[in-house]
Parts: sequence; C-alpha cells; structure tokens
Amino acid sequence: MVLVLAIGTASCSTAHSWPAWEGFKTAFLSEDGRVIDRSQADLRTVSEGQSYGLFFALVAQDRVAFDAILKWTENNLSGGDLGKQLPAWIWGKQGENWGVIDTTSASDADLWIAYSLLEASRVWCHAPYADKARALGNLILDKESVEVSGLGLSVLPGNNGFVQSNGTVKLNPSYLPPFMMARFANAWADDARWAHVYLASQRLLLDSGRTGAYPDWVHYNNGQLSLPEDEQRGDYDAIRTYMWIGMTSAGDPITQPLLKQLSPTVALLLKRQNMPEWFEPLNGKVSAERGPAGFQVAMAPFLEASGTPDLAKKFAAFSLKKNDKKAWLEYGYYNGALSLFGQGYTDRLYRFNALGELMPKGKEVKSCG
Repeated sequence: MVLVLAIGTASCSTAHSWPAWEGFKTAFLSEDGRVIDRSQADLRTVSEGQSYGLFFALVAQDRVAFDAILKWTENNLSGGDLGKQLPAWIWGKQGENWGVIDTTSASDADLWIAYSLLEASRVWCHAPYADKARALGNLILDKESVEVSGLGLSVLPGNNGFVQSNGTVKLNPSYLPPFMMARFANAWADDARWAHVYLASQRLLLDSGRTGAYPDWVHYNNGQLSLPEDEQRGDYDAIRTYMWIGMTSAGDPITQPLLKQLSPTVALLLKRQNMPEWFEPLNGKVSAERGPAGFQVAMAPFLEASGTPDLAKKFAAFSLKKNDKKAWLEYGYYNGALSLFGQGYTDRLYRFNALGELMPKGKEVKSCG
C-alpha cells in the first residue's frame, strides 16, 4: 500500500512543468512546508501565504509540497487540527523564540485553505482532504460569519475585531472570490448557510464596486455602505478583487454584471497602459505611479475577461516565469503570489468552471468512485 501511494504521488507531482512555481518554492518555501515572507524582519509566515501555497501546489500537481504545506499549517497555526481551531494569522520570530505572533484568524486564508482541500479531494480522489475542508468550513461559518443588515449572512475578515460596538461591520471584498463562493454553495448544499453566504458575497461585490473601482475595506451599518475614514483607497487588497472576478467563469451569473460595472477601470487601463498603485473610489483620484509588477500580472485575467486580450498580454509580461531564486527574492513574496495566480491563469494552467470547480491543465478530473 505504501508503494502504491508513493507511485501515485510521484505521478501527480510531474503532471506538468511550472518553472514559476519551482522558483517561488526555492525562494519562499521551507523544506517542512512554511511559506516565508523574507521582506519582514521576523521572517514571518502568514496564513494567507500557506493558503496560496496549497493552491499553487495543487495547480502544479505537486502533492509532496501540498502535503508538507498542509501539515505545517495544521500543526503550527491550528494547534494540530484545522477542524477545531482556525489558523492563526501570523507566525514568526520574536526575540529568540519562534511561534504564533497573532492568534487572530484571517478568513481569506481560511477560505482558500478550505477551497484547496476541497478541490484536492476531487483532483487526487482523496476523501480525507474533503473531510478537513468541511470541518474548516463549519468553523468559518460558526466563528467568522455574522448576519449583516443589507447583505445577509457574511464572512467577516477574521474572528475578532470586525464588528464595532455601534453595529458597524467591517468587510473586505477581496476575501470572497466569486468562483469559490459558488463552489462552497454547490458542494455543501445541505447546509443552507453557504447559499446565504454566496448571495451576500455577490451583493458585497456589486455594492462595493459601484463607482467602477474597488476599495480595500468597507463598512456596513444599518444596511448602508461606507468606507472607513482612514482607509479610503483600494490597493494591495483590492488588486485581488479584480483578479478573482476576471478568473470567474463567464457561466457564473455574477460575472457579466461585475465586468460591466468595472468598465471605467478598463477604460483607465487602456489609457494608462498600466495598473496604478492605488485608486480612491469615492473621489476618483488615482495614483500617478504604476503599481508593482505583481499588480500588472494580477490584472491580466481581468483584462482578458473584459475583452482586451492584447492589453492582457502586455500586463502578463510583467510575470516572473523562470526558476531563479535571486530573481524571486527580489520580486518578493506578495508580488510573487500575485504573479503565480495571474501567470498560471493566462498561461492556461488552470481554469474554474461555472460551478467554481478547479480545472487544472492536463488533468482530467473524473468522479471518484
């Protein structure tokens, strides 16, 4: 039995070559499965990085890396059990000690971990992944969701600090990729809460993007949306919102309304020929500076979906495709993550279907009987 499993793992790991993933791993992934942000003095690992690592490993059919990242995440961020404890947000070095720095959860990471586990169970026909995904999904609903007036049952950015004493709820549109919300609602249809979360996430994306550009954060109070006084911009979080929308299947009913709403952003990018570092959606101000390389690559799927393929190719050219540790270290962890998402998508290494299921290149996903 051990031999059969080893052979199966090896065949999955070599399904196709992805030099960019190998470069990212060389620069940022430890042998035991920790994604390291080397730009920070504490050499921190954030749960977001672990969740992205799981997804990239799945796309690359790199099951060895997938299992290492999963094991490290569960043991170090979730006290040994993802079904009982939400992953802590930050782990790193404090003085001479290594460990959890901030126990607060980050729901974007939790959702991506659950999604990657759910899809890994399909791609590799391994039911225990699906069991872990469901257990974590239940924790997300129980500990990171709340009924929001004007939206419905919504996933908070984390398990602590996002509901104010006056009832104001703080939300982040980039935490809720449409394909992912559709997948959970379909996969776990026996729990009606996921259907409510799916509908609330659609309303949030429509509401928060009405100006034609996305902010990083929004407030809801008594059904009314506003932006936090000290956070009026859309930049390092919001960049992901455009990317997720661009990756969502044209067969998803939310895709075309969202793309239509964002036509002012497409017009601006056609004029500028680059993605700015920030927008201020309420007053229309836009950074004169071009955003970092990862921002450009992140916008390529969005530009493809918006019907501007030539511009999408120009933006995608900012990706780092080679396996070169020094180049990846200079590129940086977050730029690298955005680049892997965007480059992997525009190079057709993966797609999402109308149900939100992951469709990796070169892998015919069959029913697991």
